[in-house]
Amino acid sequence: MGFCLLVAVGLRSLYVRLRSRLSRTMVLYCSAGLVVLYGIKTVLRNQDWNNEELLYRSGIAVNPAKAWGNLGNVLKNQGKVEEAERAYRNALHYRSNMADMLYNLGLLLQENNQLSEALHYYKLAIGSRPTLASAYLNTGIILMNQGHLDEAKRTFLTCADIPDENLKDPHAHRSSVTSCLYNLGKLLHEQGHQEEALSVYREALQKMPRQFAPQSLYNMMGEAYMRLNKLIEAEHWYRESLRAKPDHIPAHLTYGKLLAIKGQKIEAEKYFLKAIRLDPRKGNCYMHYGQFLLEESRVMEAAKMAEKAAQLESGEFDVVFSAAHMLRQASLNEAAEKYYEVAASLRPDYPAALMNLGAILHLNGKLREAESNYLRALQLKPQDVITQSNLRKLWNIMEKQGMRTASP
Repeated sequence: MGFCLLVAVGLRSLYVRLRSRLSRTMVLYCSAGLVVLYGIKTVLRNQDWNNEELLYRSGIAVNPAKAWGNLGNVLKNQGKVEEAERAYRNALHYRSNMADMLYNLGLLLQENNQLSEALHYYKLAIGSRPTLASAYLNTGIILMNQGHLDEAKRTFLTCADIPDENLKDPHAHRSSVTSCLYNLGKLLHEQGHQEEALSVYREALQKMPRQFAPQSLYNMMGEAYMRLNKLIEAEHWYRESLRAKPDHIPAHLTYGKLLAIKGQKIEAEKYFLKAIRLDPRKGNCYMHYGQFLLEESRVMEAAKMAEKAAQLESGEFDVVFSAAHMLRQASLNEAAEKYYEVAASLRPDYPAALMNLGAILHLNGKLREAESNYLRALQLKPQDVITQSNLRKLWNIMEKQGMRTASP
């Protein structure tokens, strides 16, 4: 606007000073030319504002680092993952120390399961901005999933100690810190350190911002108290979780288990069934309900739930393996064999999966296949007493049937 006013004032001043009619006409023509020229330029520039992608592409020549970075965000939201990755890398080519861009590239790589490279960029982002809590959070999650538990703990603790003054986005920072503490508590819970986990969860409650969704944190507090056999406290936090989010499925399942332990079987079943209604495609809900039914000696109903769970989540080892156990307990050995085979294919280096597959094949009379799986299990875990015992029993049967000459 200032530029336009300045040009207008200059042209008017020139027009007033000139006495010649020809000169004044030339000034008018020049003014009209400027209006037409800049009008055309405005119309062309307006095309860049049709959508975000065009706008940021047009800015590459002016500010390539920022334009490529913003373009990467747009392309990612459009699902153009490879183009988004190239855009982020181009941005970092022009300015390699942009923490947000390093983090965004790490996030894109993590979402595409390129975990080692994602970890590299998160660490660069932290090096560029040591207060970037979200980078610590995702770093810790990757380390935890890779089994580097001590390093994950250190990462979460470092994040929790970052002061929240003078930050770009204090609300997002506090949310990430709370998530770090939640994941640290969950890690401690899984390692059996329930008191330490509860201490971390309490710190998370203190640092939790208003906009943070607390239902998972409350539910994990309930689980920790449950492990400590403090059922009153556990029930309080399960109820808090459901109050915060009435359709929170994990809280329905854990609260259902608590009610079953307390002997409130009818109420417990209602919570399991409600969890299934909330998400009928979630195999884990059927699995928890199946385990409840099994404990109630409703074996055939439990088997039905187990098979449904395994069908819905055929790629989840824990679900498939548990389903096979339940089917075996229901004496549905053919179905159990099918899902033990799936479980063994999902984790071919897990001795328990191979041993259980061997056992069901043994029961089903498939002796050669049973022997093969027992031997593979013993290669992975040579001192396993149960597998050794099962194999000796199998060899005795095979000798009697003339399938072996002698047992070693």
